[in-house]
Order: sequence, then structure tokens, then C-alpha cells
Amino acid sequence: MHGLGLIKSLAERERELAAKLEEARQMAEAKLRQAEEEARQKIEAAEAEAARLLEEGRAEIEKRVRDIEAEAEARAEAEAKKVREIAETRLEDAVRRVLEEVVP
Repeated sequence: MHGLGLIKSLAERERELAAKLEEARQMAEAKLRQAEEEARQKIEAAEAEAARLLEEGRAEIEKRVRDIEAEAEARAEAEAKKVREIAETRLEDAVRRVLEEVVP
């Protein structure tokens, strides 16, 4: 009879261990799902930050290009003005000389 009690005790212990094992498996699966969700959220946040930084970089480059273009245009206009002024002065001198020779 003592053997039967031992078998029942071992069977009960086996059921308890199987239940604990199932509980541990379910807990591990839940933790895995949670870790996967956290990883997904972190990846999404990193991708969003990367997209934001990329757009910020593009905007900065576009601004710098506009600034460089405006500066170059201003320099070109200033140079063109100087050339016009020099040309006008030379033309006035040439006209004056021609008139001095033609009209005494």
C-alpha cells in the first residue's frame, strides 16, 4: 500500500510540475510578445527620427543653396552695375572725344 501512495504522490508532483512548466511557458511567450512589441515600437521611433533628421538635413541644404544663389546673384548684379558704369564712362569719353574732333 505504501507503494500506491508513493505513486499517487509522484503523479501529483508530476501534475504540479507540468502546471508550473505550462505557466512558465505562457509567461515566457507573454514576455517574448512584449519584447517584440517594444522592439517594434523602438524601430518605428528610430525610423521616424531618421526621417525627421533626413528632412531637416534636406531643408538645411535647400536653405544654404538659396542663400548661396542669392549671394551669387547679388555679386553678379553688383559686377554688372560696375561694368555698365565703366562702359558708360568710356562711351561718354569716346563721344566727347569724337565731338571735340568733329565740332571745333
